[in-house]
Amino acid sequence: MSLDEVDKLRNEMKQITNQILGLIGQRMELAKKIGEIKTMLDLDIVDDKAELGVKSHVLDNSKNFSLDPEFTGRVVNLLITEAVRIQNIERMKKLNQVNNNLNNTSGNIKKNGIKVDVKNKTYLDNSSLEGKGPKIRSHLDVFNFAKTLEANGKSIIHMEVGEPDFPPPVEVRNELSNIYDSGKFHYTQAAGIAELRERLSKYLTTFFTEKTESKKHDNFVNPKNIIVTPGGRFGIFITFSSLLRPGDEIIVIEPAWPACHDCANYLGVKTRTVKSNLENGWEPDLNDIEDQININTKIICLNYPNNPTGKILSKETLKKIVVLASKSNLYLLSDEVYSNYAYRPFESIINFGYEKAILVSSFSKTFAMTGFRVGFAYSADKNIINKLINIQALALTSVAEPMQYCASLALNSDPQINRRIMKERIELVCNGLKNLPFEYVVPDGAMYVFARINKELKISDLKLVESLLDNGVAVAPGSGFGSSYSNFIRISTCIETQKIKTGLEVIKETLGKI
Repeated sequence: MSLDEVDKLRNEMKQITNQILGLIGQRMELAKKIGEIKTMLDLDIVDDKAELGVKSHVLDNSKNFSLDPEFTGRVVNLLITEAVRIQNIERMKKLNQVNNNLNNTSGNIKKNGIKVDVKNKTYLDNSSLEGKGPKIRSHLDVFNFAKTLEANGKSIIHMEVGEPDFPPPVEVRNELSNIYDSGKFHYTQAAGIAELRERLSKYLTTFFTEKTESKKHDNFVNPKNIIVTPGGRFGIFITFSSLLRPGDEIIVIEPAWPACHDCANYLGVKTRTVKSNLENGWEPDLNDIEDQININTKIICLNYPNNPTGKILSKETLKKIVVLASKSNLYLLSDEVYSNYAYRPFESIINFGYEKAILVSSFSKTFAMTGFRVGFAYSADKNIINKLINIQALALTSVAEPMQYCASLALNSDPQINRRIMKERIELVCNGLKNLPFEYVVPDGAMYVFARINKELKISDLKLVESLLDNGVAVAPGSGFGSSYSNFIRISTCIETQKIKTGLEVIKETLGKI
């Protein structure tokens, strides 16, 4: 044994690494060619069945190389993710070539195998011929563009964003005026001030467990198991950051608010989707969830009441999902931001006694405190919360102390009047859509109606969004909540009744011109 032998082995490792990189380069060239064919045939880039087939094949062979199957799976996921990225880049190049040739063209054209109906303006993306607006893919894109239009003097009815138009509770106003004099403007514990966590403990015990059959007791929700976060989205981000590694996988039930997918993608984590549909009342197929679970799956993500559909899962369905998670030792992340806006019985994930469940919520919707940026996460497993605290301390120290005290006082108010108002608005929108070319399920909760565009209109969500913006109404495109929902729009009910009525009239008039 000598250092010379170590050097020799290191040189062998260099050569093998170069060989591996060369093979990866060949793999990406193949992925590029596959992407070109998919674009020509108008196929989805992501093919879960093909991906799982590749993964299964590689995992079977990994046994011959004495490799850890979980490590092998993560490596395969990273390769698949890079292949998808390359294919997306190639597809966008093709689409840009098409759009560059659309000017001064009429009728149907075919460019590189991609058909574009210019006469009816059905483009593969919604970049206008005149370049009058940015590409719109999500509700935030719509919101930002609508704000730009408003800055230029155009009046917009905002039915695209989930920001309640109510003021925060009066207790919050009073606390804001007292904060400076009381000196509440310092660093706090990374987990949040004790007062807020203790009040959240009582709030969670009362609100989320009032329908449970188990006996309530004062310590059901331990305040030490709560972390105060800057909004619900950051709660999701630090959960993923602390529990996942690149190449791991999460499962998301679509349609879905894109935060889980976006956070996972940023961290190099693979998202597997389970698609629900209007015909089944947005009820997820549990067999589909089980089929997506593999050696690299770490978290099943839930969002109920759902954004955008308003769906609420029954207690029986949630029980079955908990059993699936428990069987594979998975975490359950439950985004329950809209729990106050439940119009039928709602059951929180914390009522099932699953140690690996993580509840994420916020003050933004319930108490109309979107700009305060206060959310929270809870788990019965203190070790999980400690991991979240460590990441939050590293990233931003803590939520601003003044905002935490405002949130604490907000818990003294009764937000049920907000729920009643939102339910009335939901009913107003649903009634208004009855005579329009849309199909929908009356939401169980939340503050949106997710409506399918009648196929006879032959118009995509993005094109309809663009037309409505031209006429002064902003709605969210369904494709922002999953690639399978490009024939849907999401209508928010976070504006006063008269504006909703006016917005519905504009939608009716716009559709009449199509």
